[in-house]
Amino acid sequence: MAGSKLAEAIKSGKFVITAECRPPRGAGADTYKSCVDALGSSVAAVSAPESEDGVRQCSLAACSHLLAAGVDPVLHLLTRDMNRIALQARILGAASMGIRNILCTSGRHQALTTSGSAKGVNDIDPLQLLCIADNLRKEGRLADGQTLDAPIDILLGTDTNPFAEPFELHPMTLERAVASGADFIMTAPIFDLGKFEEWMDQVRQRGLHQETCIIASVLPATEGAADKFKYYAPGPEPSEIISGLKKIEGVRGIHLMTGDDLEGAKKLLG
Repeated sequence: MAGSKLAEAIKSGKFVITAECRPPRGAGADTYKSCVDALGSSVAAVSAPESEDGVRQCSLAACSHLLAAGVDPVLHLLTRDMNRIALQARILGAASMGIRNILCTSGRHQALTTSGSAKGVNDIDPLQLLCIADNLRKEGRLADGQTLDAPIDILLGTDTNPFAEPFELHPMTLERAVASGADFIMTAPIFDLGKFEEWMDQVRQRGLHQETCIIASVLPATEGAADKFKYYAPGPEPSEIISGLKKIEGVRGIHLMTGDDLEGAKKLLG
């Protein structure tokens, strides 16, 4: 397992806390200092979401700034935006910079963003990306069979939505992700603890909670910031959700989907 702070936290078996630093619009860098000041000392890692519309800085740039500020960043790689050649090169470049944590995800369909006319790449899916990255760290082998001078040191994760339909199929996909090399799983934000408990029951039945670190996401903000999630229903406050998640067997950590609400996240961490 990679020698990152997040990897060490996962390996220790302790409850893992991560948070999000949303890259700024434009080319400024003050946002990163604000993120580190608010969250850095309280979390194992800070996740840098990839830009969905090309207005915000890319995840790689964000991770570079966060690393320089002294926190352990999580790079987002979107199969929506790059083919396997570019994704593989991005992994190698990130590793060369000391960025050790990588989240393999598809990204939202461009039709759901402000850049709806953009064309998705989708050369490979997140599971295939996990396999490519896992080969890079285990064997130093590239997608086309070539080999590196040496394997690279990275921690791999992916995301999942426990509430998406068909509900029964997602634990099966999660099983494939773990087999493909996922060391950690970040969920979509949790609003319905009962429904999430049903999903976790399926995860436990497959023993997946023992093979990967399940990190449940929480929105610090209230209903106004959650209305874009179609499965949202009025329910417990974020602090109550966090308390409930800690009681669910198999949940190994929480991820605060901070957005621009750093103060809200800081209060929950405090």
